Amino acid sequence: MVNLMIPPEKAIFLLNEKVDEIKTLIEKQQGLTYYDFLDLCSKTWSVIDEIYRADERHPEEIRIIGVPTCSCNSSAEVQIMLLEDYYSRLLDYIDEIRISLKTPE
Repeated sequence: MVNLMIPPEKAIFLLNEKVDEIKTLIEKQQGLTYYDFLDLCSKTWSVIDEIYRADERHPEEIRIIGVPTCSCNSSAEVQIMLLEDYYSRLLDYIDEIRISLKTPE
């Protein structure tokens, strides 16, 4: 069972918004500036924090993906790889919520 702080439908909606935003960036294959990338990560973490309690694995798990340590290491390839990790993880969270909705308690 997934423990959410908000209704599952709202959680899926918020996660889908982030997924769509990240998918668009991946498809463009253009690197963001380092600070744009940090902003995206920060907003993604905020969405996760809104959905899951701090003692759940999800907030830590999404932060572990991380960001490049400095702007000099933030190549377009690195950013795309990290975006793909975020994208995949968020899709996993959506699937997890959907499965929990179908599972009787």
